[in-house]
Amino acid sequence: MANKINTLQSNISKIDLRQGACVAVERIRGGRLRKIRDRIALRDEYICQICGRVTAHGEVDHKTPLYMGGQESDVNRWWLCSTCHQAKSDREERERE
Repeated sequence: MANKINTLQSNISKIDLRQGACVAVERIRGGRLRKIRDRIALRDEYICQICGRVTAHGEVDHKTPLYMGGQESDVNRWWLCSTCHQAKSDREERERE
């Protein structure tokens, strides 16, 4: 148990230099990320949850960003087209400055 606490404490103190936010969890990558992406795309029927466009080339996004306290769970994930995802990311970046 103590090992898990130490691991979590070290993760909390890490800084994601690309975004400038403290991160409490490691980024999900590889096969695990593909499974999440497929699950969310199917759940949302490949429909962008902002503009309503159907796209197979969309992205999974956190509704509430992790740096703002959003959870790393499917409840906080949604399918967005690349255009809406980029616009949302840009808007969040401006709000952080």
